Amino acid sequence: MSTINRVGAGTASCTGTGGTSTATLNNRFGKLTTAAITTAAAGTHVITLTNSAVKATDLAFGSVALGTATTGEPVVTNITCGASSLVITVKNVAAAAAVNGTLVVSYAVFGA
Repeated sequence: MSTINRVGAGTASCTGTGGTSTATLNNRFGKLTTAAITTAAAGTHVITLTNSAVKATDLAFGSVALGTATTGEPVVTNITCGASSLVITVKNVAAAAAVNGTLVVSYAVFGA
């Protein structure tokens, strides 16, 4: 049986509005909504997710979309799996526009 069939997805809200935020969600698949952030052009926002379903040897994939933000061009540049955690780095690749609101980050974790 695949991991998808055994474990459901979930949602969580992140806390933190500077260059970092945190959340807790104990699912292998999920959607995180940041607080309203203002990440400058070429700046990064790092989300640390506490997640008991993740192992350091797992493989994770992610994507990001504008939530309430109307400017900026966020992309997920890195996801690092740790023992019971994910660290997700989102970079604003816009040439001049800052992110000006919430972002929605989706992730999926698979056993290696």
